[in-house]
Amino acid sequence: MYYAIHTPDPVRAKSFYATVFGWDYRSDDHIDGSSPAGGLGVGPPRAELYFEVWDIAVAVAKLRELGGVAPDPVRSESGWSCLAEDGGLALWQPAEGYAQDDPKCAEGDLFYYVVPVADEQARTRYATVLGWELSPGSHANGWNIENSTPPGGVFVDHAGSPDLYFRVADVDEAAERVRRAGGTAGDRQPNSAGWHAECRDDQGVRFSVGSLRQN
Repeated sequence: MYYAIHTPDPVRAKSFYATVFGWDYRSDDHIDGSSPAGGLGVGPPRAELYFEVWDIAVAVAKLRELGGVAPDPVRSESGWSCLAEDGGLALWQPAEGYAQDDPKCAEGDLFYYVVPVADEQARTRYATVLGWELSPGSHANGWNIENSTPPGGVFVDHAGSPDLYFRVADVDEAAERVRRAGGTAGDRQPNSAGWHAECRDDQGVRFSVGSLRQN
């Protein structure tokens, strides 16, 4: 798995996320030490979440066969990728040396995500192509992805870009850092695993900060 945060001004984005999460960056704008891997890019404000597949040509063919929309994969230094389903689903076949071990999902890392889909047909396409094992979630129209690391979910009737949750030690303190850096942050909310707060960076990208309840 790989995530990308796109903003019109990546220099400004580097400063914002360094303030909020303490991120450092490599020369290629990847987040140093991120697990799962992540990076910053240039473009309209949005988050993208790339799911790893063994053979992207087979995955794209299956998606099209099931009625999905997918352009031809494109190649980069990190492998082959395809931004499908009008941007809602991204596929990645890593080049040799780019695949990673199980993500650590430590503080500052992505530790939960939600993929919004337009309808039940889209949910079925995603699950079939990516091999997701789904179980009913705690919210209406929500599903848990049982075989994913980090864990994730699917919401039906919520088409758009994925929701990314980054782990922090204290949600209230992290939300205050977001505000001081020029972004916006809502109040802390409880969830089944702990707490979270919905945020936007200073260029409009939506994300959440979250912490886990200690047993």
